[in-house]
Amino acid sequence: MVKLSLAISLAFMTFLPMDVLEIKDSFFVYDNENTVLDETQHNWEEYSTDTEIIHTGSHEYTYWKNFGRESRTCNISHKIKTVVYYCDVHDHTYSETFLEETIHSEDHTHE
Repeated sequence: MVKLSLAISLAFMTFLPMDVLEIKDSFFVYDNENTVLDETQHNWEEYSTDTEIIHTGSHEYTYWKNFGRESRTCNISHKIKTVVYYCDVHDHTYSETFLEETIHSEDHTHE
């Protein structure tokens, strides 16, 4: 649970506005008046990688068994991968989150 909350908080931190500094691209750091503060290139290195499987819901599906209609519940999960990068030159971090796979607990057709 701690890894999940860390991954979610790191993913949403990239969308929060910064009051003093804004990172507009990977080469320059600007202040609020769009003045270049630092022109050195970032040295992004992969800091950590986390993969989580999150249960996202379920749905009912029907199928035929012995000439009768049956129903089952299929649980749906998403496999999420979060990669955190760190720049030791500027002491910055950023993260990327990817949907790796959608997992259905039952093998059935999706209509």
